Amino acid sequence: ALAIGAGFEPYLQVSLMMLLQAAQTRAPDDDDDLIDYVNMLREGILEAYTGIIQGLKDGNRTDLLLPYVDAIMGFLEMLATDRKNDYDNEVLGKAVGLVGDIASSLGGQIKDQIRQPYVMELLKEGHATGDATIVDTCNWASTVVQHVLTAC
Repeated sequence: ALAIGAGFEPYLQVSLMMLLQAAQTRAPDDDDDLIDYVNMLREGILEAYTGIIQGLKDGNRTDLLLPYVDAIMGFLEMLATDRKNDYDNEVLGKAVGLVGDIASSLGGQIKDQIRQPYVMELLKEGHATGDATIVDTCNWASTVVQHVLTAC
């Protein structure tokens, strides 16, 4: 998606449906190997969403994402609220980056989704990691989110 921009449109629906299905995967609390696998899967899902969003943004076709925003935000909400310490900082950092990418790409069109408490919870958790890269991403994403929320 990143390489072909708006040319990704024919593949968008199928790709997002596959990602949404994969996003439902969860690991039991007592299986460390499966937890690691799900973390890697989640990282891949977040990277794919980011690549699709950035590719469509470069092709000026972010409007194609609007029907899928609620499902993507639902994945982020699941990461923020339904976790049992089953994700690591890499997943958190990518989730925060995705929040920023969604906000910067779709702006006021997703104001209702961006103002949900789990979005601020992800940003707060990212800041609390102390990881310089994640904190930088959080600072950027927080700025973008605040801009969307305060824009008329």
